Amino acid sequence: MQTSPTRARRLGRSVLLIAALWVGGLLAPAPAAAQQSTLNEAKDKYKFADYEAAVTLFSDVAQNEQAPEEMRRTALRYLGRAYIAQNQTDQAKQAIENLVTMEPPIAKLDPDVEPPPIMDLYYQVRKEVEGGYAVKQQDPGLQTLAVMDFTNNSIGDRERWDGLRKGLPSLMINRLNGGTDLRVIERERIEWLLNELELQKKADVVDQSTAVRTGKLLGANAVVFGSYIVHDDEMLVQARVVKVETGEVLLGEQVNGSPDDFATLVRDLSREVTRSLNVELEETQTGMSETKSLDAMMAYSDGLALLEDGEYRAAYEKFLQALDYDSGFKKAERKARSLKPMLATADVKGALQDRDD
Repeated sequence: MQTSPTRARRLGRSVLLIAALWVGGLLAPAPAAAQQSTLNEAKDKYKFADYEAAVTLFSDVAQNEQAPEEMRRTALRYLGRAYIAQNQTDQAKQAIENLVTMEPPIAKLDPDVEPPPIMDLYYQVRKEVEGGYAVKQQDPGLQTLAVMDFTNNSIGDRERWDGLRKGLPSLMINRLNGGTDLRVIERERIEWLLNELELQKKADVVDQSTAVRTGKLLGANAVVFGSYIVHDDEMLVQARVVKVETGEVLLGEQVNGSPDDFATLVRDLSREVTRSLNVELEETQTGMSETKSLDAMMAYSDGLALLEDGEYRAAYEKFLQALDYDSGFKKAERKARSLKPMLATADVKGALQDRDD
């Protein structure tokens, strides 16, 4: 069959148009799509603990300047974790440095998601890059608050309740983060600073002078430090808010009730803390990833204490135990998942297999 001159001309124009689009890159394979495919493959390798292969793939994405910036940031975050899983600390630090020094805004890492060694490297890099311990705020109008670990003043069965030294502040921080015009420093950053400068005189007690000095180094406007007593079926929780600049006590408050009502006690105390700072606490944004199960909270609190002692496997088991008590306890789930790079055995790899990344 012969092609008419008109049809031939149309066909010729179509061929030329397709050629022009191809040369212009409009019909060529999209670089972003190709890099996304590589990133997805790298995440799969990481998920199944093939860290060596994951490093190669994440590096390909991180070093590709044609890849979208957010994709490169994601690759660098995972790259740091994969290096840590292989005990390659120097390489992990380089990945974190590359992440932090990318175009602003400076990347923020979530301590509920990242392995503890990554957070330590992150805080160290931020100090080196920014020339100090205080985090430079993008919004200078925000008040900054540091919540220190609480002191366990329980007498009977003291060891049982000891993990709450870290668990109660963690719960308070999560609630205070719902405050308008308030930035709350993560407790992991405070712990890192106390360890680096050896500021804390006693491992389980935070005095006012240590709290104020820590707050000042971190650029906080105020610090919270508190204590609790559990006796029989009653819990008493106390908190004090101190203004860093002057040492003025802005609040001295206590709440009491049943240990089973710990979440309500912390909620009420958090309200008083925000009122002392003239900050509004938006209840709709708070407590979403917490638990109301005392057993789950106790297991989670013990896990935090073990985590900071470097007992990663024991901490992991405690976070899983918290999930057994309350399967909806998201913070416990994220903490457990964050430890997977630190634990290379097969049983740990599969324990969270069925949960979403």
